[in-house]
Amino acid sequence: MSTTTVMITGAAGGLGFALSAACARKGFNTVMIDCDRRGLENAHDRIAEKGLPEPVLHPMDLSGAGPDDFDDLLAGITNEFGGLDAVVHCAARFEGLTPLEQIAPQEWLTAIQVNLNAAWLLSARSLPLLRNAEPGRLYFLLENLPRMEGPYWGGYGVAKHALRALAKQFAAECGTSGIQVLGINPGPMRSALRSRAYHAENPALQPDPDTAANRIMDFLTGASVPENTIVDLESA
Repeated sequence: MSTTTVMITGAAGGLGFALSAACARKGFNTVMIDCDRRGLENAHDRIAEKGLPEPVLHPMDLSGAGPDDFDDLLAGITNEFGGLDAVVHCAARFEGLTPLEQIAPQEWLTAIQVNLNAAWLLSARSLPLLRNAEPGRLYFLLENLPRMEGPYWGGYGVAKHALRALAKQFAAECGTSGIQVLGINPGPMRSALRSRAYHAENPALQPDPDTAANRIMDFLTGASVPENTIVDLESA
């Protein structure tokens, strides 16, 4: 029986790291992708110090990654592990709450690229490998979208709404292939990204990212099977 191989973007961040560590504890081949090379190395060391299987690190800036970059990444994963079983998009770009007219054009474009375009392109390129998995899994991390219909969420908010639509479209197109596609709102958690939006909030009062990571692991392992494509862990 082959070992499950999972690729996680934004793997140096709060939820990305928690999920990577959970995958390592399960004995999965874990491919960690992030633009923060030092953060990846620190995450690797934290996992290795626990005596867990060492993850594979792949520093990559999604804001500038194109088709060839993703094809090379997937070819490397195939050569090393023989395939790919799951892709989890945890990568996010959010610089803080800002009125639309004050957002620098390049920041808007970067937010859309990282939060939406890269997720589409990497997913589309991964589908041939995921179809060969038993089963393949494709997960997109969402947000509390009704809350983000308000002001100041900028490109991040727009991209997260579009990401929900993207997840549902992938799910509809992959319905006969056996690939499980989910859009998951992990709910509030203690993270650097959340602190940029909720300045007055005490981070210590928010759940640790491990809580959401463990729920997502239940989906990855098949221990829990959601009824719908869009999963709201915040209200569950």
